[in-house]
Amino acid sequence: MKVFITAPCLGAFGGIEAFCLRLARHLREEEGFKVKLAFREVKGFQLKNSLRDAIEASPCETHFLKGRWKELAPLIKWSDLVHGHNPSISPVALAKRYRKPCVLTVYNWRRRGWSLRLALWGLANRWADRSWYISKFVWDTWEPRKRKPTSARLPVISELPEGVVSTEERSGFFFVGRWIPNKGLRLLLDAYKAAKLDKEKWPLRVAGDGPLREEVLNKISEEKIEGVETLGFVSEEKRKELTRRTKWMVTPPNTNEDLGLTPLEARSVGVPCIVTNDGGLRETGGQDALRCEPGDLQGLTHLLETAAKMPELEYINRSHQTKEELSNYLEPLSRYGEEYRKLLRAFPK
Repeated sequence: MKVFITAPCLGAFGGIEAFCLRLARHLREEEGFKVKLAFREVKGFQLKNSLRDAIEASPCETHFLKGRWKELAPLIKWSDLVHGHNPSISPVALAKRYRKPCVLTVYNWRRRGWSLRLALWGLANRWADRSWYISKFVWDTWEPRKRKPTSARLPVISELPEGVVSTEERSGFFFVGRWIPNKGLRLLLDAYKAAKLDKEKWPLRVAGDGPLREEVLNKISEEKIEGVETLGFVSEEKRKELTRRTKWMVTPPNTNEDLGLTPLEARSVGVPCIVTNDGGLRETGGQDALRCEPGDLQGLTHLLETAAKMPELEYINRSHQTKEELSNYLEPLSRYGEEYRKLLRAFPK
């Protein structure tokens, strides 16, 4: 089978790029498929070394396209099946033109209102032979009343951390993500400052970077918030190690998070989460998460105190249960090959 995978791209090695490359490698090495991958450059595209290095390490033929339909056409004609990431109209329309089955992975919740872009996304999603949403939350925004029989929830996960460490080797709270508005970092700092807990025993480690960097560092310094360790940008391996060795992953956005990857990473190594009931976090945080509403300072402060006072036996039970529950939520990459084959068999010749 010849599979063509395509996605819009700004040039950085983000979640969509990581998943496309991981899926392409799996299809080639584990399923025996022939795979070509194309990232379509969007406005503001600037190729970063992180993505360049990831592509050089990939066994699959990968292209960068300027977005013109004529660049896409020969790649789609070559394929037996097209897998688009996010419902852009160009790959779906060309797949229809050349009578190729087309599946879509939809990453973003559907915005309200009207614009040409939203209308074309809606058309592309209707034309696709299969629509796979990364979370139930995203699915609900696209199909709020009735599920299409050709739709499903398929979370997109590239690589999760492995290797559970004992609870005695874990400490504190961990936040990792872009330092941008609505991701909850400022709220978390306020909650941590207000929380009545031993800051030496319960440090808050903060990893990542972004536009709020200067504001965040000044806030910690000027308000003398004790116990906060700012780590800046960390490597993937360092991030995984920090995740394994934290007591609680804290993910408190107020932004309609499409999925919420950091709780999944934490739960894969038995680390329970403190989350807001924001978008996809309602599901990815797991049943054993401690929860509050988005933007609730008092609620988040209370959760930090609750976590710090939690009896060790209860914590151990939550740790085991959140990891076990995760196995029922995730889907193996082999699911994609199975779905491709089903669609090809059913597709009219």
